[in-house]
Amino acid sequence: MDDVIAGGSETILFVDDEAYLADVGKEMLEDFGYVVESMTSSRQAFELFEQNPDKFDLVITDYTMPEMTGDELARKIHQINSKIPIIMCTGISLDPEIINGLALEKIMMKPMGMEDMLKVVRDVLNKATS
Repeated sequence: MDDVIAGGSETILFVDDEAYLADVGKEMLEDFGYVVESMTSSRQAFELFEQNPDKFDLVITDYTMPEMTGDELARKIHQINSKIPIIMCTGISLDPEIINGLALEKIMMKPMGMEDMLKVVRDVLNKATS
């Protein structure tokens, strides 16, 4: 039997410019107890974070987005709160120079399965609070 997937009650900012993926990510995480703010605009996601940075326990962001890429978003978020864990999701291989100095907790390759995503989220949150 597979490991039981643990959920949680933490608040997650989920950012993907594809509305379908943003909706699916939000629904999947909420099904496991998380509180999720889902955004399709990286700029709006940053503004939301900036208004209340202590609200979020984790940020999950796509890399390739219009307006502001995931690495730009991660850098700006870390300027406000350097300790918040960030998971970057991407469908492309990222150049090490892009991710250098980003302090990402995890890079996940798309497409990613629900089980993998949930395990990574729980692992990252557990490490952040330990």
